[in-house]
Amino acid sequence: MSNSILGLDGKVAIVTGASQGVGLGCARQFVQAGADVVITCRRAAPLEKAATELRASGRKVVAVVADAENPEEFAKVIDAAQKNFGRADILVNNVGGRRGKPEGSLLESGPEYWRGTLECNLVSVFSCTQAFARHLIAAKRPGVVVNVASVAAFHASPNLAPYGASKAGLIQATGTLALELAPHRIRVCGVAPGMVDTDSLREWLDDAKISARGRKLPAGRIGLPDDLGKVVLMMASDLGAWIYGATLVADGGELLGDVHHPPA
Repeated sequence: MSNSILGLDGKVAIVTGASQGVGLGCARQFVQAGADVVITCRRAAPLEKAATELRASGRKVVAVVADAENPEEFAKVIDAAQKNFGRADILVNNVGGRRGKPEGSLLESGPEYWRGTLECNLVSVFSCTQAFARHLIAAKRPGVVVNVASVAAFHASPNLAPYGASKAGLIQATGTLALELAPHRIRVCGVAPGMVDTDSLREWLDDAKISARGRKLPAGRIGLPDDLGKVVLMMASDLGAWIYGATLVADGGELLGDVHHPPA
């Protein structure tokens, strides 16, 4: 596909949680499409490693160590975009996960697991989107926000109520934010990934279990970070210009139910 149809040449994308996994997959796609990027996460070493990889594309990459859950720290990310590029056009709210120790079921877990997970997956999106929107409005520029949710919002999983609830809340908030920000020429939409092969997933599942789960999907495998990066790229680009408030499921058919591909 020609990059011209995407309309991303010279645009600047901020991607949170971009040192690895889906966030890095998103950043890869943006630089390949001709955009410059500001990437951020809380850890310096993996962030710089990601930045080095992305700079090989020839695009400008700015890495900012910051906690997207902290509004004061995320302000540094906006400042870096303004200082280095004079603008920011796209925000990908990719930070997410589980915070606190998941002790087990409702009867066993503590409130810190709920609070931490909601802060990470929901409150951080509010803070980052607010700062980004204020920047765009002050600059009188249009922009796009893409929120990364999860198919966990649509089905129940034992011991994962805080995670699923936070992602369901994010999907609802995506629609509300789209309504609030559309008058300011800021488009808000979302993507709900299924299972993706990331370092975080491999902390829970080994190769055999990941392969077995992938064979049950209609796609025949679980997702890769670049699979999701391409979907986010489409949503953020001119190809997604008519998408307001919707969250696109990109899960290799996971929500459709199991099929059984033979082992490779």
